Amino acid sequence: MDIWSGEDDDGAGAEGFAGELFLQLAERGWLVVEPEVGRRVIAELLATLEAVRGRVRLAEMSRRLRETAGDRLVPEVDQAVVDSVFAEQITAGRWEQALVELPKYIEAFRRAAGLPEQA
Repeated sequence: MDIWSGEDDDGAGAEGFAGELFLQLAERGWLVVEPEVGRRVIAELLATLEAVRGRVRLAEMSRRLRETAGDRLVPEVDQAVVDSVFAEQITAGRWEQALVELPKYIEAFRRAAGLPEQA
């Protein structure tokens, strides 16, 4: 349910993430932070975003490797592929959701801190 309108969000929201909420709070001036704090939070969020991108790339490479090589993988590589696929199954698409939601948090904190848009 959308806390602002009281309407159902038709399931489009990313459970566990609040990017849209943070954006709305910052836009309305209800989320305000000092520029220094905003820069620090944004730097941490950018580092997290890069880590998530790396995990998604690794999972995709592992899937492709497994599909291409099949049973011909050496045991060490096979185990790395299995570990990556297992981690992806446990997270059930959360990495991809994070790729969508983290930029919203970054933008919200940019607005909340009154920082200029990135070029």
